[in-house]
Amino acid sequence: MKKIILAADIGGTTCKLGIFDENLERLSKWSIDTDTSDSTGYQLLKNIHDSLVEHVEKSNYTMSDVLGVGIGVPGPVNFATGEVYGAVNLYWKEVVNVRNIYEQFVDCPVFVDNDANVAALGEKHKGAGQGADDVVAITLGTGLGGGIISNGEIVHGHNGSGAEIGHFRVDQDQRFKCNCGKSGCIETVASATGVVNLVNFYYPKLTFKSSILHLIKENKVTAKAVFDAAKAGDQFCIFITERVANYIAYLCSILSVTSNPKYIVLGGGMSTAGLILIENIKTEYRNITFSPAQEGTEIVQAELGNDAGITGAAGLIYTYILEKDGVK
Repeated sequence: MKKIILAADIGGTTCKLGIFDENLERLSKWSIDTDTSDSTGYQLLKNIHDSLVEHVEKSNYTMSDVLGVGIGVPGPVNFATGEVYGAVNLYWKEVVNVRNIYEQFVDCPVFVDNDANVAALGEKHKGAGQGADDVVAITLGTGLGGGIISNGEIVHGHNGSGAEIGHFRVDQDQRFKCNCGKSGCIETVASATGVVNLVNFYYPKLTFKSSILHLIKENKVTAKAVFDAAKAGDQFCIFITERVANYIAYLCSILSVTSNPKYIVLGGGMSTAGLILIENIKTEYRNITFSPAQEGTEIVQAELGNDAGITGAAGLIYTYILEKDGVK
C-alpha cells in the first residue's frame, strides 16, 4: 500500500484539509469550520484530526499509511519547535505549540509553518513555480504577505520572522500606520487596503477627474473598483495603479538581489487585476533591478488559488522528509 500525506490549512473561518500521495498529487480535499472557542488550540486541532481520520478511512487507507502531517497556521511560527506566537484570527493570544498538541493524536512526524510560507511552497511544488528551487511568492490581498523558497527550502530566519515581506518600509514619508504598529510598510501602500489609502490620500491633491468619485465620497472604494476603472481609461485610477505597481516592483527588485528567485509568483485577490497591474510591475522591475539579478527571473501569476495552502502543507512533509531522505 502506498503512503499518504495529510495536510491542513487553518484559516479564521474554515480549515482546508487534504490527503496527498507521495508525489504530492491530491487525492481528496474538503473543509471544516474553524473552532475558535478554545484559545489553547487543542479543540481546533482535535477537530482537524478527527476529520482527517474519517476521510483517511473513507479512502481505504489507515493512519499507519500516513507519512506525516503538515499544518499551515495564520500566525508567526517557530518552525524548529512548532510554536505559534499568537494568531489573531484564531483568538490565540498566547503561544500555542501546535506540533506538541498534534503529536498527541498521531504516531508520525508533524510539521507546522506560517500559512504564507506553505502557500509559497505549494506554488513551488505544483503551481507557477514548479520545477524551480528558488521561488518567491507574494500574496496581494487585504494585507501583503509571502514566502521565500531558497535552494528548495523555506526561509525562516533565526526566530521565524524571515520573509515577513509585507513589512519592508517603502513609504519613506510613513503616511499610513501598519497593523504591525509601525508606519510606511509596503502593506500600507500595495495591498487592497493600500490602494484605498492611496486613493484617499491623492484624490484631494490632484486635478484628475474620476469615475469613482461617488465611491470616494461614500467611502466605498475598493481595489477592484480602482483597477476596473483603470482598465476603462480612468486617468486617476491609472495613476494609482502605477503607484501600486511601482511599490511591488521595488519589493520584487529587493528580493531579486537578495535571494535571486527564478520565479516571483503573485497571488491573492489583487493578482487577478490582470495585465494593467502585472505589466506595470514587470516594466518597473526591469527598469530598476540589477541586470544580472533579473536575468532569467519571471514574474508570474499564481496558479493554485485556494489550494496553495494545503498543497504547501503537504509539501512540508515532501520537502523535509521525502526529499531530505533522498526518496524524491
